Amino acid sequence: MASAHAATVREAGSAAVRAYEEAVATATHAYEEAVRTAVYPYQGKLPSWITKLPFESFKRKTKEVKESFERSQAKEKETLCSRAKAELIKAVLEIALTHRLRMFRHHVETHSS
Repeated sequence: MASAHAATVREAGSAAVRAYEEAVATATHAYEEAVRTAVYPYQGKLPSWITKLPFESFKRKTKEVKESFERSQAKEKETLCSRAKAELIKAVLEIALTHRLRMFRHHVETHSS
């Protein structure tokens, strides 16, 4: 049977991982939603006579704007995920250090008498 202390450490670790997973899921959802709902210049259905005109530079510019927006959203997602990862690492280190200090303190108290 695991000790109560081990259960506490396991629960704290699980909570930290859940917080990380929620942050990543939120960032991913925000990215997907932003890209899905973005409205680009002249997006949508154009009259057929306009689509037949030779607007290659316009089409190229529209594509560049779209790609630039998607890159900026991907960068934002990456930043949020990196921040969440740093928080997870910090939480795990705090849990590990707290656990080790408790174990060390218990060891010193039992062997110093």
